[in-house]
Amino acid sequence: MMFAKNTEPGCYCNVFAVWFRSSKWQKASKCKLHIQNLLCSVKVQRTRTECMARQSRSDIAQLVPYGRFREALPKAKQFYEDERRLLAYDQVKYLCTTILQSFSPLIHQSDVHLLADETKEAMAGLIFAASRIGELKELQIIRSLFVQRFGQKFDKDSVDLRPGNLVSSEIVKILDTNMPQDAISPEIIMGISQKYQTNFITSVDLITEGSAPRTNHGIADSDRRSKRNEKRL
Repeated sequence: MMFAKNTEPGCYCNVFAVWFRSSKWQKASKCKLHIQNLLCSVKVQRTRTECMARQSRSDIAQLVPYGRFREALPKAKQFYEDERRLLAYDQVKYLCTTILQSFSPLIHQSDVHLLADETKEAMAGLIFAASRIGELKELQIIRSLFVQRFGQKFDKDSVDLRPGNLVSSEIVKILDTNMPQDAISPEIIMGISQKYQTNFITSVDLITEGSAPRTNHGIADSDRRSKRNEKRL
């Protein structure tokens, strides 16, 4: 006599979950759109942060000549935080571009380990970045979509940097490194100030050269006058 096998209700749930994630990804277009929107947000945030970094460097350059290092210190810390944020934005941009270049396999494959190395590492990087960068709202949405498609384990491994995670060491170094309180010395503040002065002088020289009036032959009037003086001598 044949007996029917006992099957626990939970088994059906697990089988259904695997089948559901293995089928064609219904939210693939939505995810792709959010990644494209994220690239736009990165561009906006990067421009804003660059302006803040330039302002901090300008303030430092004005304080240093008067020996006001105590006032320059918080501005120097903010400057380095902004610089680190710019590096993070560059990483996010790179990760988004990598995923978009090989997006098709994500539509049909829910097992992240069967994806190309670059693709799954880029996805892990975005999940990790989503837990550290709050101003990029699209990151949170993309992370949620990745959880639905590829499961909680991949998400937790990436966020908590568990053994075997696929997050690159580069983005971890950028986002998970805290600057010590005594890391910024007066010498470093002086360096920020000097770099600003050098860039400012170079910019002024370029503007001066570019604004010199020129003749029909493309020769600056100042050069023409100097040649006339040489002939007179």
